[in-house]
Amino acid sequence: MKKKKRLKNKKIYIYLDVPVSNHQINQIFPEQFKFKKNSVFVNTSYLNFSKEKLKNFFKKIPKSEIPKNMIYLKSFKNLEFFFKKIKKSDILIFYSYFISLKNLKFNALELFNKVKCKKILIKQHSQIVPNLKKNVLINFIRLIKYLLKNLFLRDNSNNIESNHILSFGEKNKIKFSKNNNKNYLDYPSFWLQFNSKPKKKKIITYIDETLDYSDDQFLFKGKAQKKINNIERYLKKLNYFFSEIEKKYRCRLIICCKKKFRYEKNYFDGRKLVYGKTLEFISKSKLVIGHKSDALIQAVYSKSPVILLKSREFSFKRNLEINLKSINLFNKKCNFLEDYNDKKVGLDTSVDKEYCNKIIDNYFVSKNQIKQNFHEKLTSDLSRSIL
Repeated sequence: MKKKKRLKNKKIYIYLDVPVSNHQINQIFPEQFKFKKNSVFVNTSYLNFSKEKLKNFFKKIPKSEIPKNMIYLKSFKNLEFFFKKIKKSDILIFYSYFISLKNLKFNALELFNKVKCKKILIKQHSQIVPNLKKNVLINFIRLIKYLLKNLFLRDNSNNIESNHILSFGEKNKIKFSKNNNKNYLDYPSFWLQFNSKPKKKKIITYIDETLDYSDDQFLFKGKAQKKINNIERYLKKLNYFFSEIEKKYRCRLIICCKKKFRYEKNYFDGRKLVYGKTLEFISKSKLVIGHKSDALIQAVYSKSPVILLKSREFSFKRNLEINLKSINLFNKKCNFLEDYNDKKVGLDTSVDKEYCNKIIDNYFVSKNQIKQNFHEKLTSDLSRSIL
């Protein structure tokens, strides 16, 4: 009884320093998370970005997706005062913090270390090592860049005094649990959704990445870059490709869109648009079509056949990123949408299961980890007073 009372009174603070949508929060801390009512989301994006950048970020996000139960701290004094109010019995989870550490206007590290409660530092999955087997030159350059970054770039987050480091996969498990470090928390990645019952695969999923600009571009780039040179021409090519795919597989194609975005009309010849259920649909698809979305990690786990599309309507940089995503996540090269339509290349729906298992084990779910959703393990650890 005392234990339940202690848990009920304990606050769990989640620190974020970038703007987010409700869907992004719910992907990690959904309503099923038993301690959601104890959770307090603290956001310092107003300290790290100009009002204009934040306004542009939220411009196309539906009102229902803008978090209401988020505490926005808009001055350094308010942040310092807020941290002082946190009780020693509470928990502070650092979810996003790198922008704060780079912000020269205030000493975030000093503020973080002054907080006296139990602190959990979430480290994102280790950077995926470039796959030299499929594209030697480009991935060799990326490998050199990767090695130089690890050698010379200082990770200030290592100076945050935390009780636990929480991360995913074998690579980070080895890195952070050296010398039998009992403070390391090995978790399944929140980028994955684990389904208890495998479903029959009767659909094709297209992972939409919107047609014009990415909202994140407004935060980190001086001038947002167009994704597509000629949208009308691109859509004709894309919808023709979809029709050919539907004929070949004799099943419908679903357009899976981000929940923090809404199309004003259907640009996909009337095909069904689904918002905020991308991971679920990937798991039950007989084929997944996309470009370079992070949601593709789910396809690695579910071992769904994947086709990543480049296009001559995209920039060289975007096509390069799509190609690297295909090589490094799925161990296969990708082709141009136009070449598929002109029958210059055939569909490669092969799945390298051994390679996919290696990617999941190394970066997202370590070998001995129980296949459960992130929030389920967090609930379990809090309930058993491990944290």
